[in-house]
Amino acid sequence: MPSKVRQPSAPLSVETWVVYIVRCADGSLYTGITKDVARRCRQHNAGTASRYTRSRGPVTLVYQEQQPDQSSALKREVAIKALTRRDKMAMIQRRKRPAKGVRVAARLEDIPNVGPAIATDLRQLGIATPAELPGRDPYVMYDDLCRITGCRHDPCVLDTFLAAVRYMEGAPKKPWWAYTAERKRVLAARNSTK
Repeated sequence: MPSKVRQPSAPLSVETWVVYIVRCADGSLYTGITKDVARRCRQHNAGTASRYTRSRGPVTLVYQEQQPDQSSALKREVAIKALTRRDKMAMIQRRKRPAKGVRVAARLEDIPNVGPAIATDLRQLGIATPAELPGRDPYVMYDDLCRITGCRHDPCVLDTFLAAVRYMEGAPKKPWWAYTAERKRVLAARNSTK
């Protein structure tokens, strides 16, 4: 009897949320979440977005990062708000200035091992450009993709995510299967601690 791969009955809507930080006129930082950063900044500057920024405008957007859904965005917002001002400023500076050795590519498909199918998977995760890959956790990306699509993907997708992220962080170009052993080691270690 042939085995069946479970397919989602209907494509799930992909809700991209953004965690953002604005610098207020008094130099303080405000962290929030939204689905439309430009609109939210206009609201902050009009004094209609939050009580905190109402008397501290105008604001300037200094940081943003995409999250796959509202729950992830809220968790990330809480984590950022728990950081010290110094840590937030360091995070903002890291985002502005790519790390040494980080590669530049115009399109997702320009990254070695990334074809149209993997590029589509990355876009489902809210990753629209190669510049958004450095610093990402490929294991979290894979888990998020499985959750968003409602089915478990072949582990070679995770290997490809590893290859793409590492390449964009400055690692040498390697085929995706060069990361299979690492993936197996990491997942075995994670499973042994459960």
